[in-house]
Parts: sequence; structure tokens; C-alpha cells
Amino acid sequence: MLRALGAALQIAATWAVVRALTPDEAGIFFRGFVIALGLSTLLRGKYEIYMAQHIIARRSFASGVSDGALLLQLARRMLLRSSLLCGVLLVVTADLDIQAPQLQEVLQTYFPFVLALPLVSLSSLLGEAFRAANRTLGIVVTAYAVNLSVLLVALLAPPDASLVVFSWAFFLGSFAAAAVATALAWYAFPTSPSERLQPISREILREVDAREFIGLARGILLWGPLCVLAIWAPPLQMARYAVAARTALIVDFFLPALNLTGCRETLRASAPAQASRRALMTQLAASLTYSSVLVIPLLLLAPDTLRVFGEPYTDQVAVYALLLAVQWANGVGRPAVRQAVIAWDARRIGIALGSGAVAVVLLCALGVAAYGAVAAAMASLIGALIVNGRAIQLAVKHSVK
Repeated sequence: MLRALGAALQIAATWAVVRALTPDEAGIFFRGFVIALGLSTLLRGKYEIYMAQHIIARRSFASGVSDGALLLQLARRMLLRSSLLCGVLLVVTADLDIQAPQLQEVLQTYFPFVLALPLVSLSSLLGEAFRAANRTLGIVVTAYAVNLSVLLVALLAPPDASLVVFSWAFFLGSFAAAAVATALAWYAFPTSPSERLQPISREILREVDAREFIGLARGILLWGPLCVLAIWAPPLQMARYAVAARTALIVDFFLPALNLTGCRETLRASAPAQASRRALMTQLAASLTYSSVLVIPLLLLAPDTLRVFGEPYTDQVAVYALLLAVQWANGVGRPAVRQAVIAWDARRIGIALGSGAVAVVLLCALGVAAYGAVAAAMASLIGALIVNGRAIQLAVKHSVK
């Protein structure tokens, strides 16, 4: 029920925004999402990768550092990092406001998104920790805040409300989401008072820093096509992509629950950290089955689903189908990704993510002028196939026969 409510809020908030704003205004608004979420992915990459390894491989017993204590320390460092970047961007924004008065309206629109950068970074980092610990319901509940805030403003604001009002709704929702995620993290990863004050070792910090390149490559792979679309394509294309992407994202709300119901060993926290070859293939088969069971009906209902949002979004079936395929690929490859995180072949993972990031950005850059949102969606699908295909290959290679 909580997942269904999250999906309903996601679709309702998207519908309310595209009904309250013109397509160009909606595109400008969703560009703010790219600023906040894209930058936060780059900033937190190395921290969430190391945190995921610590949780999935159950390193707390060997390292003597609990998951909660490590998450707290890494979250503090990530918050400092994102706050510094936020401060730099605010200084640049203030300077542009003086030097280029013609940009004042644009700067006012994106100011709340920049201000929300530390909040989005914190809630996203905690969300990835929930995902690693198979507590994905926490991600869904955290998303309530932003969607509910945007939905209320879209429904209650006067028809002539400025776009800045919607931007501040995102900021307030991000603040509430960070608070909810923090509360859930305290419950999911309990720590003692002494652990909260204990600094993490230099060795751990060096291992975290060693994942900087992989974290950046992963961020570019995930958000590079969307950044290209936001910069080079008209706002209308950004709005079309955002509507399709936010609707396709409901797959991620339900798929973990389907896996847990149909094949508990896929997500069970007590499963062996390093799976046997047979267990891995069983998990992949289960993920393939449940991903297909969820995505295929949504694909068949694509025209009716997009019709809910009205023009000019009803004809974006190709974009929506490609983004559903992205969710399908991520769902199928999830067990392999978890195993690859445990085995951790940094060289192979770095090459795969780095080359994939370059490929998807170039593909999107070459096609965005002619194909717009379709080019970005196709690049995102290629990126998902690269990541999950390579993860399956590495997981099979390192699994126990």
C-alpha cells in the first residue's frame, strides 16, 4: 500500500505540474531537477559505492565499524562537500545577478534547486544505503515529501503563479525528504553514542577516495544524457523526457517488492555475501521473470498512460518505452550488480563505466538535435545495458562454482 501510494503521488505530482505549467515552463522546471539530482550524484558517488560494499558484503564484523557509524561519518563528509559546492554556486549566482540582469528570472528559478543540493545529496545517499540493505521501501517513503510538496503547490497556487513558486516547493520537499530519510536511517542503521563520536580510520578514507573516478563515471553514465538534453535541447524536449522518466520510475517502486514476494533469496539480507554460480543464476532468472511481468503490462498500456498527461506528451510512447526498458535492465541486473560490488574488480569496473559514460554522452550529443528526448532515452538505455551486462559478466566470473 505504501508503494502504491508512492506511485500515485509520483504520477499525480507530474500530472499537476504539466497541467499547471506550459510545456516550456515545465521543461525549465525539470531542468532544475537535473541540476540538483545530477550534481548530487557526482558528489556522493564514491561514498555510496563504498557504503554499498560495506553493507552488502557485511564488512562491519571484519572492520569493527558498524554500518550506522560508517554511514554517519560518510554522510557528514558528503554534506560538507555538497555544502561547499552549493556555496560556490551561490556566489556565482549572486555575481551573475549583478553582472547580467537579463538572467535574473532564470537565476531566481534555479536558486532553490542549488540551495537544495546538500539536502538532495543527503537523502539520496541514505536512499542508496537503504537499497544496499534491501530496505527499498524507505526510498519510496522519502519520495513522498517532494512529490506531495510539488503536488500541493500545483493544485493550490493561483493560475498566474510564478515558476519560482514551484522551485521553492521542490526545496521545501527536499528539506522534508532529507528529514524523513534521516529518521528512517536512524531506525535502519542504529548506532551507539560512542560509535557516533568515533572517527573512521585513514585506511577507510583512502579506500573511499580510490573510488572517486568510478563514482564520477557512474554519475556521468546515469545523468550525462539528461544533462546534454537539458543544455542543448529546447525546454519542450526536457518536459517530454521528464514526464516519461518520472512515470517509468514507478517500476522501481514495485519491483523490489515483487522480487521479495516471489523469490526471497534474491533480496534476503541473510543470504550469503558471495553467491554460488547456481544461486546467482536462480536470482537472475527470478529478476528476469519479475521485471518482465511488471514492465510488459506497463509497456502495453503506454499510450493510455501518456494520454493522462495530455498534449504534447501523448506521442512520447517511444521515449516512455525506452525508459521502461532502462528500468527492466536495472531490475534484471540487480543481483549481479550486488555480486559485482562484493567481488569489486576496480580496474574492470572503472573501464566499463568510464567507456560507457563517454559513449552515452557522445551518442546523446550527436542525436539530441535531431531526435531530442528519444536520443537521451536511447543513450540511457545503452548505459543501463552496459552497466548491467558487465555486472552479470563479472558476477558469473567471480561466483563460486
